[in-house]
Amino acid sequence: MSIWKILLGLPLLLPLVVCRDSRSQGSLTLLAEADRLAMLYNWPEAARLYAKAESLFAQSADRKNALAARLGYVWATADAGVSPAITREVAAHLQDPVVQADPRLMLRGLVAKAVLDQNTNEMAARKPWKEILELATRLGDKRWEGRAKAEIGQILYMDGDIMSAAAMLREAIMSQYLRVDFGAATHYTAMVGNGFVEAGQPEAGLQYCNVALKATYLVPDIGFPFLAYQGKARALLALHRNAESESVLKEALVRAREEHNFVALTQLLIVAGTGAASSNPSKAIGNLKEANDISQKKGFQHVFAWSAIQMAEIQRDTGDLDGAELLASRAIEVMRDLEDKYHLPQHLALLAGLEARKSNFERADQLYSEATDVIDALLVNVTRKQLKSSLIATLSDAYVGHFELAATRFFNPGKAYEVIEEARGRTLADTLRGDSETLSSSDEISVEAQNEINRIQIALIHEANREERQSLLDQLFEAEQLLSPVPKNGSVLNATADRLKPVSLRTLQASLHADEMLLEYVLGESRSYCLRITRTEAGVLVIPSGRKRIEGLVDDYLVAVRSRRPEVAVGNELFSLLLRPAVDQESKTRLIIVPDGKLHLLPFDGLNDQRGKYVLESHVVTYAPSATVLHLLRQSRSAARAPMSFLGVGDVIYPRPAVVTSKVSAGTARNDNVTADFFDLDAVRFPDLPGSRQEVTAVAGIINGSKRLLLERNATEAAFKALPLADFRVIHLAVHGLGNAQFPDRAALVLGNSSASGEDGLLQVREITDLPLKADLVTLSACDTGNGRLLGEEGIASLERAFLLAGAKSVIASLWTADDTYTIALMKRLYQHLVDGYDKGSALRQAKLDLLQEFGEQALPLYWAGFTLVGDGSTAIFD
Repeated sequence: MSIWKILLGLPLLLPLVVCRDSRSQGSLTLLAEADRLAMLYNWPEAARLYAKAESLFAQSADRKNALAARLGYVWATADAGVSPAITREVAAHLQDPVVQADPRLMLRGLVAKAVLDQNTNEMAARKPWKEILELATRLGDKRWEGRAKAEIGQILYMDGDIMSAAAMLREAIMSQYLRVDFGAATHYTAMVGNGFVEAGQPEAGLQYCNVALKATYLVPDIGFPFLAYQGKARALLALHRNAESESVLKEALVRAREEHNFVALTQLLIVAGTGAASSNPSKAIGNLKEANDISQKKGFQHVFAWSAIQMAEIQRDTGDLDGAELLASRAIEVMRDLEDKYHLPQHLALLAGLEARKSNFERADQLYSEATDVIDALLVNVTRKQLKSSLIATLSDAYVGHFELAATRFFNPGKAYEVIEEARGRTLADTLRGDSETLSSSDEISVEAQNEINRIQIALIHEANREERQSLLDQLFEAEQLLSPVPKNGSVLNATADRLKPVSLRTLQASLHADEMLLEYVLGESRSYCLRITRTEAGVLVIPSGRKRIEGLVDDYLVAVRSRRPEVAVGNELFSLLLRPAVDQESKTRLIIVPDGKLHLLPFDGLNDQRGKYVLESHVVTYAPSATVLHLLRQSRSAARAPMSFLGVGDVIYPRPAVVTSKVSAGTARNDNVTADFFDLDAVRFPDLPGSRQEVTAVAGIINGSKRLLLERNATEAAFKALPLADFRVIHLAVHGLGNAQFPDRAALVLGNSSASGEDGLLQVREITDLPLKADLVTLSACDTGNGRLLGEEGIASLERAFLLAGAKSVIASLWTADDTYTIALMKRLYQHLVDGYDKGSALRQAKLDLLQEFGEQALPLYWAGFTLVGDGSTAIFD
């Protein structure tokens, strides 16, 4: 049964779980009612009834039940503060023979101890929660069994064992919903939401918190969902929806003060302080200082560390380096005592940056090294590609800061290279070395979830009603959360001895050709850098502009290109900043770009040099997710040539929504300039692409050897997947593309669907990465296939990257919406040059030059610059 089905059935289930006796029937009834309210996290009402029940039991000399009520009261008031006296009291109760003789009473005592330990130090709560799990299992108490598993999962998460944590939380939350333990279900759903926000996936975090909030609206007597409010506010801040976040926080802060829930209050104050940091530093410091003071007074060590590090960041930004260093050092001491491996790298990176500013470079280097070592240990325990990429994105500051230190203070290009390559293209590099995942052989729940996703997305294709689409999108999100990829081992490089380390600089240089120069960019706050590497030299060039300035220029360039306006001035400025210092020093004709940030969206060959010429006219430009990935792709070349020359897909027959109730979004045809969002409330129409048939058949006519075409009714997702894809040297898809920056795994190539196959026609990222490809080249002649979610120093999550993850050696994709006429002309020339023996990078460059020569000034960069080649472009496909 799905979570949403349970939520929809709440009105029927509630009479079974909330009916209660009159409170006037006696002390046992009071105790039972207090327990019910406590299980719903309604702490104020539960505490009041526990206190009353304890008094009544004491009056009747019922010591056993008086102890039960007392332990319940401790549990219900733990969020008000932790004192040594109450901790000693609970420890004494656990040694009481009356408690030890009664398993149910012992369970109460362990719960009281666990929540006290948890509010002080989550890691210290590991032992009592394990004891609760063992005892609940013996007693057959499934509700406490599920709660204990969820708490242990949270502890494993902070301990760095993210894989085990995710599995345990997933199992626990499903159990809680199925067993109608709605207090726990909503609480831990919100906990997962907060985790997604911390891991750099605020859209998913917001969805989880909204699910939790929806449940609380339907359950009578449930306590105020502070954790859901906190997660929602954090997610909204990450999505730059600050006004909404402030409104959410305001309501929750009022309730926290009213209820004297100091755990919730301190955490909400930290979120509020973080949100105000850039606009109102004094207000931010006020909120954080209050959180800091309360957490110290009440014994909340973990919250203190969180508030201290946030306040240290603001002090750093306002110039109080000594104050920031003092707070950061104290926070790190607490984090070490707490053994929180998940949050420690951010603390270490902040202190390292402060030490560097104070010219303590050796100390800064030690701290950065420790931070990246801890990050590496975390990543080893992450199996899901998307989560690994998001974690690297959230922890990118550690890599950038360490790179700047190595490059500008130690003047060591080799060390700078090693630091940044630890993060760059990490997920893809690990996959090439054998650390990959699959859904095809996953558990039964994942298989059912995939079938449900297909059903929902088929319905979305045909549905135009906004309310119905919202319901379908909610169902889609829930089904996606049930997917659980499992590891697979399919790479000959799996035996690499030091598989987590980047390829050495010397090894990389040996794999570069004499005419190649690799340019790896790192965008900093005030300055940026270009790591320039050839076969014989390596150095770091300093770019006198920070990330904000450079990315602003990229935005201006893209707006000009897409609007068909002259882009010469901004293109020349970008050339002067990014390329001129490097290309003026070397006569290399082949540039391999490893971008950073929005440079992933910039076609370097479309920039203008100092003479007004396109870079295209003097250089072959290709791209790589990292230097390590480039080397691994070159190392993985197979001596055996694929038996089939070409697979082409085009002229797809697209379905239509029954009724389009809103304006059809642009971008659904390849000659539009705005990308439609299929996963939105407005229906999207996929027009037919008649030019795609001409494109695919023309290309097939150029290439010799055995070929396969999927056209019209044969151009379906099911037919594509059924082919022996590993047998094709070149795969060309002329179809619609769907990007999705919010949920990268939803990005898709739109093929045909067939009711008999059960496939929805959306060949999505999670499915693409499961394909058994060995192609030398995959060409995505579709809109926005090179676009995607930017993931900090990890790179970009795009359809292009998905095909590299699946095994392709190189991918040609488009950074924006394509134009049929020019695309067909470009593709015909590209493949003719490939057949003539050009290497892939040179063939693409020459095809673009052909367009410039044939169409002259009409051949604006809009029509050709968006097509880029990522991967190894140095080899020829055909003799």
